[in-house]
Amino acid sequence: MKKYKCTICGYIYDDAKESVKFEDLPDDWTCPICGAPKAVFEEIKEETNENIEITEDEDLKELSNSEVAYICSNLAKACEKQYLEEEQKLFTELFNHYISKDNVKEGNLKDVLQISNNNIDELNKAMQLADKHNDRGAKRVVNWASKATNMMNVILKNYQEKGIEYLKNTKIWVCDICGFIYVGDIPPKVCPICKVPSFKILEVK
Repeated sequence: MKKYKCTICGYIYDDAKESVKFEDLPDDWTCPICGAPKAVFEEIKEETNENIEITEDEDLKELSNSEVAYICSNLAKACEKQYLEEEQKLFTELFNHYISKDNVKEGNLKDVLQISNNNIDELNKAMQLADKHNDRGAKRVVNWASKATNMMNVILKNYQEKGIEYLKNTKIWVCDICGFIYVGDIPPKVCPICKVPSFKILEVK
């Protein structure tokens, strides 16, 4: 019997405990916790002791104003979750400072999907590096970002395939802490990524 894990929220589908094997579930089946599609589940395999080779001789990349801005935004949200009001205020001021200096360019859906895919590749590299150095803080940040980006990617692809019909007669919700996106009438009671209560999952108007 096999087990499969949702790459968004971590829900485990265990063939041994379910009446239907995972591979026999219909393609439109979704995660009962976060609503992610069957396609984002991965089979849980036994861990190996293989060492991952990571090169660290690449030139450091200079961050753009928007990248610095959103790092500050994420730090502000992390402070909010920990009730660090003064720190949250300062990081928010930094976000506003850097975002005001950025020249945002409009792009089409294809451009956004490409950026999202590139982000997933970079986050995978970041997680390997965090694992190598056993940096728990970095692993948590990258883990949140990876899950939120994967869910965004799923929604973008669904929109690309189904068009506006995909979003008709429903609502879009975004967690104000980690960026988790949910499409449905009612948001989850708890964010499946960062575990904040539903009042932090805000409807996109």
